[in-house]
Amino acid sequence: MEVENNAKSADGYLFGLWGMMMHLTVLWGILDANFHSPILNNLPTVPPLNNPPAKRLFLFVADGLRYRTFAEETPPYLKNVMKNIGIWGISHTRMPTESRPGNVAIAAGLYEDPSALFKGWKENPVDFDSVFNQSKFTWAWGSPDIIPMFVKGGRQNIYGESYPHHWQDFDKSSNSSRILDSWVFNKYFEWLNNQTDNMKNHDGIILFFHLLGCDTAGHASKPHSKEYKDNMRYVDKKIQEVVESATKFFNDNSTAYIFTADHGMTDWGSHGSGSNDETETPMIAWGAGVNYYKNNRHDIEQADIAPLISTLLGISIPVNNEGVLPRLYLESANEEYGARALLNNINQLTIQVKANRISSSDSDDAANSNWRELKLDNIIKKIKNLLIQGKFDEAIKEGDEAIYISKETLSHYRKYQRNQLVIFLTLMWLGWIILLIFNLTGVKKQSEIGKKTSSHLIILNIIFITAVILLLIEHKVSGRRDWRVMGYGTIAFTSLWLAARSAFTLSPVFRMKDNKSSTIAIVGTVLLIMTMSAGLSNRLFFSLAMIICCGMQIILIKNPPKLLIGSAIALSIYPTLPLVKPHPQTEIVLISLALAVFILWKQSRHLVILELIKIFITCVIVTEIIDGRNGFSWIVLITSPICIFLYSTENTETRLKAVTVGLLCPLALLSASYEPQVYLLLGVHLISLVNTMKNNEHETLKHNEELLTPENLMTAAYFMLYILLSFFGTGNMTSISSFDPMWTRHFITIFSPFTMSGLILLKLAIPLILVGCASRAFASSSMFMAVLLLGDCLSLPLMYSVTSEGSWLDIGTAISRYTITITLPCLFLILYHLSSPLMSFHFGVLCTKTIKKHHSV
Repeated sequence: MEVENNAKSADGYLFGLWGMMMHLTVLWGILDANFHSPILNNLPTVPPLNNPPAKRLFLFVADGLRYRTFAEETPPYLKNVMKNIGIWGISHTRMPTESRPGNVAIAAGLYEDPSALFKGWKENPVDFDSVFNQSKFTWAWGSPDIIPMFVKGGRQNIYGESYPHHWQDFDKSSNSSRILDSWVFNKYFEWLNNQTDNMKNHDGIILFFHLLGCDTAGHASKPHSKEYKDNMRYVDKKIQEVVESATKFFNDNSTAYIFTADHGMTDWGSHGSGSNDETETPMIAWGAGVNYYKNNRHDIEQADIAPLISTLLGISIPVNNEGVLPRLYLESANEEYGARALLNNINQLTIQVKANRISSSDSDDAANSNWRELKLDNIIKKIKNLLIQGKFDEAIKEGDEAIYISKETLSHYRKYQRNQLVIFLTLMWLGWIILLIFNLTGVKKQSEIGKKTSSHLIILNIIFITAVILLLIEHKVSGRRDWRVMGYGTIAFTSLWLAARSAFTLSPVFRMKDNKSSTIAIVGTVLLIMTMSAGLSNRLFFSLAMIICCGMQIILIKNPPKLLIGSAIALSIYPTLPLVKPHPQTEIVLISLALAVFILWKQSRHLVILELIKIFITCVIVTEIIDGRNGFSWIVLITSPICIFLYSTENTETRLKAVTVGLLCPLALLSASYEPQVYLLLGVHLISLVNTMKNNEHETLKHNEELLTPENLMTAAYFMLYILLSFFGTGNMTSISSFDPMWTRHFITIFSPFTMSGLILLKLAIPLILVGCASRAFASSSMFMAVLLLGDCLSLPLMYSVTSEGSWLDIGTAISRYTITITLPCLFLILYHLSSPLMSFHFGVLCTKTIKKHHSV
C-alpha cells in the first residue's frame, strides 16, 4: 500500500511539472509566434547623404504632452511657428504609451521591443541603433529613466546628464514639474557657454531635451489643470529662448528644430493604453531643410521622426528603423535631395527585409526570395536609373510603392513560421486538456481490457518515435536556422502521445449527485464560462455573469439567505459603472469605511475598538486632515495583518470577517472611488456563501472525494468569476498598464517605480487574497483541477485572437485576455496558499506554544 501511495505521489509531481511546463510553453509560444524583436544585430548601415540642409538639430520631447490640450490652448511661440515658419501635425504613437517605448520610437525608428519587457526599466542598456549613435555628437539632458538608456552602452559620441530620481515628486505643492524642465534648459545654456566654440562648425550634431514637466504635472494635477497648461506655456517660453540664443550664436541658418512628445495622457492623468488622448501627440518641425505649410496639418507615425532627423542632418538612418521618411516635412526646393533620401530609406528597409528572410525562412539563397522581395529589387534598380536621368518626380512615385512593398515584405518574413507554430501549440494544448480530463475522471481499465491495451501502446510508441524522427529530418533538409518549429513540434507530439496513452489505459467516470441538480450545474457552468469569456472583452458581461451566479445559488441552495442573494445582485451593478474619475471621490471611500462597522458587529469589544481606531486613522488620512506620507499610511498597512492574527481561527466565518475588515483600510488608502465598496460587498458575499455551504453540508466542502462532479465544476466557475470580478469590477485590462500616482498619493509622491508598482500590485491583490481566503473552505484536489480545466478550455479559443495586426488597442487587449485566462488557474492556486497564514495563524496559539515550551524547560 505504501509503495502504491509513493507511486501515486510521484505521478502527481510529474503531472504537476508537466502541467507547469505546458502552461509556460503555450503562454510564451503564442507571444513568440506573433511577436518578434525588431532588432537584428550586425546589420550594415546605409551611407550618409551628401550636402545635408542642417548641421545641427534640436530635439524637444515634452513627456506626456497630449495633442488635444496642446491644440486647445496652443502656447504663443509654437503657435507662431506652426502658422508662419514650419510644418506641423499629429505624431501617432503606439501601445504601450509609456516613456521608454515612445523615446525609442522617436530616436531609433522602431517600436517597443517585446524582449525589453524582461530586461527591467531602470538604466536599460542600449542594444539598438539610434540617431544619437549615428550622429557625430549628441548632448542629452533630462530624466534619469530616459537619458541613461541612450548613453549607457552607446558610443563615445553621446554625452548625457540627468537629475536625481527624488526630484520627480507628484505632490502638487512641490512645483516639481517646473524644477525638472528648468534644470534641462539651464544645462543647455551652460553647454552654450562652454562647448559651442569647439562645435560651432561641426555638422551631425543633436541636442536632445527630454522635458518631464508636463508628465509630472499631468499625473499630479491632470491634463486639464492650470498646472499642466502653465508648464506647457513655460516650455514654450524656454524653447523660444533656446531658438533665439542658437540663432544668434551660430548665425548660419543650419539649425533644424523638432518639437514632439513621447505619449499623451488621459483626462484622469494616466497613460499606457491606446486611447486617442494617449496616442496623439503634437509634432512641429522648423528650421534648416524643413518645409513650410501654412495652417495645414500633416500627420506622421512616431517612428517616422527618426528617418526625418537622419535626413535633415545627412547621417545614416538607424539600422533597425521601421519609419518612413515624411517627404512633406522636407524643403520642396531641393527635390533631388528628397529623392535620394527616400532611396536611402528604401535601401535601409531592404537590408532588414533580406536579414529577416535569412533569419526566419528556410534558406538564405536569394533565389528562394518571396515575390515581393524580387519586385522590390526591381523597383530599386528603376529608381536609381530615374535619379541618373534626373527624373526626380518619377523616382519619388516609384519610391512610395517600394516603401509599401518593403514594409509588407518585412511583415511577411517576421510572420513566416507563425501558422506552423500556432498549429503545434494548439495540438500541444489539446493534448494537455485531454490528459487533464482523464486525470480528473479516469479510473484504470479492467485487466482483460488491459491486455489488449498493451499492444495498442506499442503501436502508439512507434507512431510517436516515427513522428519525431520525421520532424527532425524535415528540419535538417529544410536548412532552417532556428529550432522553434522542431522544439514546439516535439513538445506537441509528446503532449498528444501522453493524452493517447491516458485514453488507452483509463476510463472516464463522471460522478453525478442526482440528474436534476447535476444537469443544472453543468448548464450553469457553461453559461458562466461563456459570459466570463465575453466579459474579458466587455466588462458589462460580468454583470450578467453575476446574475447567472445568483440564479444558480437560488436554484441549488436550500433556502439561500437574503444577504447572499442581495450581495450578488449588488455586485452585478458595479461592472456597469464608469471605470474611473479624473479626481478622487473621497466621500465614496468614507462611506465604504463606515459600512465596515456593520461587519464588526458581535465581535470582541477589544477587537472592535482596535479596528475602529484603525478605521478612524484611515478616514483622517483619506480626508487629508493628516498627511499619510509621514508614516501613518505605512503604519496602517503594516498593522493590518497583525490585527487579523488577533482573531480566532476556530470559526471560518469570523476569520473571513477579520480578513475583510483588516485589509479594507490599506485598500481605501490606495483607492480613488468605489473600489472599497466592491471589496466589502465581495467580502459579505463570500462570508455568506461559506456559511451557507457549511450549514447545508454542501458537497464541495467534503474533502474525501477525488472524482470530479458537476458541483465541483460549478464551484470552480464561481471562484473563477469572483477572481475576474475582483480584477475587472472596477477597471478593465486596458487600464492595468496605465499609471496614476493618485492611487499612491497617501504613501508616496516622489517617483519611485518599484515602490509605486508594489503598492499598485497590492491594491490589485487585496480583493484576490480575500477570494483565496474564502476558497480554503472549499479546498479539494478535484476543485483545483476543475478550475484548471475550465481556465484551460477558456484560453484555447483566445489563442487565435492574439495577433500583431490591427489597432494597438486591439492587440494589447487580445494579449491581456489570453494571458489572464491561461494564468488564472495558477493564480487561484497561488492565492490559496498565500491566504493560509491569514486564515490559520493566531497569536494566541503562538503564545500558548511559547509558554508550554518555557514550562517544559
